[in-house]
Amino acid sequence: MNPQTLLEVDSPALLVDIDRMRRNIQKMARFAKECGVELRPHVKTHKVPAIARMQLEAGSKGICVQKVSEAEVFAGAGFENVFITNEVVGRQKLVKLVELAERNRISVAVDNEANVHEISNQAKEAGAEIALFVDVDVGMHRCGVRPESAPALANLISRSEGVSLGGIMGYEGHVGGAKNDAERDRLCRASTDSIALAKREMVRSGISVESVSMGSSVSVWTNAKNPDVTEVQPGMYVFNDGFLMSNKVASPEECALTVLTTVMSTPAPDRAVVDAGSKAFQFDMGHYPSPLERKGLEMIKFSEEHGWLKVSAGAKTPALGERLRFIPYHCCTCVNQHDWMFGFRGEKVETVWRVEARGKMS
Repeated sequence: MNPQTLLEVDSPALLVDIDRMRRNIQKMARFAKECGVELRPHVKTHKVPAIARMQLEAGSKGICVQKVSEAEVFAGAGFENVFITNEVVGRQKLVKLVELAERNRISVAVDNEANVHEISNQAKEAGAEIALFVDVDVGMHRCGVRPESAPALANLISRSEGVSLGGIMGYEGHVGGAKNDAERDRLCRASTDSIALAKREMVRSGISVESVSMGSSVSVWTNAKNPDVTEVQPGMYVFNDGFLMSNKVASPEECALTVLTTVMSTPAPDRAVVDAGSKAFQFDMGHYPSPLERKGLEMIKFSEEHGWLKVSAGAKTPALGERLRFIPYHCCTCVNQHDWMFGFRGEKVETVWRVEARGKMS
């Protein structure tokens, strides 16, 4: 587990170009500062405390996670300001949530009165306090209250013990599904209009809104410039991937994460097979990975341990044992397939990170 060079790394393996990653981290930190918003990166993308520390050192105010079990990993690694940007429901999770809040600054998203009561009761009993953010549906239609319903939930939070009102949040992940630039801009505007409406309604009801948190790695480049937004929470920017390239917010040269594979079969001139299949990449978005710096190859099919490559006419068929690298289409779920990430510069492996929050789904 201590290879000195990339040639010593066995495949399939997850590789991180350290210089590219650091440039991505610095780029987003500068952008957030220029826009006058706080940056709170979503660390579910990489799941590695050491990388999250790099983001904090670059100027991030704290971190976002999606699950209580992820929060436990990062709190255990010394991160004190953690926002769980998801609803936390169920006694087992709430007990763990309150235990975290006894030692750390914990924030949680809520969109239901019953959930506010549950969290309040648990926190009050333990003598803890948890900041609750009203989750507003800004167009994705997953979780969240309608903007005009935000004041009622915020009022309940303000009247409840053991909790405080942290602000409002919205997640505009649907922006990444836009068919073109015009539709993407329209969806971005609609999402910020929704969060602004929620804020106006709360202020009209006499509720102070200190934090307005939103922003995916696609929409952040637009929505961070909105005067109503005070905090952004992108995650995938740290690596970039095929999804962000398809949305024209990243280039291949900005993609820091690749999966290393080895050609294990060359059964025909126009076909080759590599040793990285669906278990190495994940396939949740329905798109295949892109080869890095190797023209004439296309991933066309997966099985669990195999990737089918089509070799274009006139292109050189890969040799048996040749090592190839592919940019995953979705970096977050790809990372969750691996125990380790190998950070490199040039051909030298400089560090090996354990993916400490891998599989943390509860």
